[in-house]
Amino acid sequence: MTKPVSIRKRLLLSLIGLIGITWLGIFILVNRDATHELEEIYDASLAQNARILFGLLQQEIKEGEVELIRNIELNDKFLHDYELNIAFSANMGKLIIQSKDSPDFLTTLPEGFSDYTFNGKKWRVFTLKDDQTGLIIHTAQKLEAREELVSYLIKDTLAVIMFILPLLGLFIWLGISRSLKPLKQLVNEAAGMDPHSLRPFNTDDAPAEVSPLINALNQLLERLNRTIENERRFTADAAHELRTPLAGLKVQLQVALRAVDDQQKAKAMNKALEGIDRTTHLVNQLLTLARADRESASTLSFVSVDLVGLARDVIASLQEEADKRQISLSLDSGQPHYRVNGETTMLQIMLRNLLENAIKYAPTPGQAGIRLSGEAGRVRLDIWDSGSGIAKHTLELMFQRFRRGEQTDANGSGLGLSIVKRIAEIHEAEIEVNHTTNGSGFRVSLLFQLV
Repeated sequence: MTKPVSIRKRLLLSLIGLIGITWLGIFILVNRDATHELEEIYDASLAQNARILFGLLQQEIKEGEVELIRNIELNDKFLHDYELNIAFSANMGKLIIQSKDSPDFLTTLPEGFSDYTFNGKKWRVFTLKDDQTGLIIHTAQKLEAREELVSYLIKDTLAVIMFILPLLGLFIWLGISRSLKPLKQLVNEAAGMDPHSLRPFNTDDAPAEVSPLINALNQLLERLNRTIENERRFTADAAHELRTPLAGLKVQLQVALRAVDDQQKAKAMNKALEGIDRTTHLVNQLLTLARADRESASTLSFVSVDLVGLARDVIASLQEEADKRQISLSLDSGQPHYRVNGETTMLQIMLRNLLENAIKYAPTPGQAGIRLSGEAGRVRLDIWDSGSGIAKHTLELMFQRFRRGEQTDANGSGLGLSIVKRIAEIHEAEIEVNHTTNGSGFRVSLLFQLV
């Protein structure tokens, strides 16, 4: 497994590489421009010296006082090393004046600047000619002197860069380490966190770049705390709710074992079967609620669902149970179709739980049903029954888990409306409940956005 590269090293290498490439580009541009300007200065100096010498000799020519001088000895007392790289000569049909170690310009050179090689040495030459007197002036400089100066310039610049770059890398390393200190503190705080008590991270000293990460982690921790708390409560409530029917089953089976006649045994077995049915229903509801708690809009595949057709299917599936209780079921819809975005199975479970409650708590004989109507881009789905309604103070309690209605003769798990609430939250549907107690009936309304 490849070892991951740390952010510190990645930033350091990136910054040093970027700075190095930038400096290299600047160095190349500066070196090119400096070399060009140096060439221009030296060429200008050669041209100026040639014109000065031309002016002096032209005056001597006019006065007729030109003497042939083969060599001009330079005073060694004031001799500079670079002077050995400079030469000049003048001739007018024959040599008039020439500096020491000056090359012999045997080849006719063009007027102006040119390159000339003498005894394996390259020279930069400026030639000035006078057509009236035939005077020719040459001023020259060894190219190796220029190259040596450029080489010194390059070496000094590179030396400075090589000296500064490690220091710059050290300062960058220290700066990055200081900047990443909040992340290290975050890691240490997370490592020392108690899994049974997930407290939020401190954001007081967090930099602006890290604050969004810490806020996102705190939101995640908050959701985890809620989930863990729900799981604990769910586990405790489920254990409590399962204990009662299992104890009842055990009692009925013990009665059946001790029964001395077939009628008593059959009665006990029927009670046990009813208990098994209730326990099975409770387990199914627990599994449904656990799935609803785990799912969200991002984990489910939403499709276009026709609520009218879904309501028709749910009514058909519960028709037999309603007939047993002498409950008349009905479906009313203002339009043949109302489509919403949702997960079909979840919506079907929600409608079934609501209609089962309506059938369960409606008087016998009585009525229950589903009503759909459109309003301002939304659809209102009402599940109603002809029961007596509920008191206002019980509204906040009715969606709590394992909370049953006031009719104690109605069997149920107390999870149906909790499941309805969770599925409505997943689908971003609003829930409204009427709380009339005047016998006008009970109604739960769900409002969905139409598609």
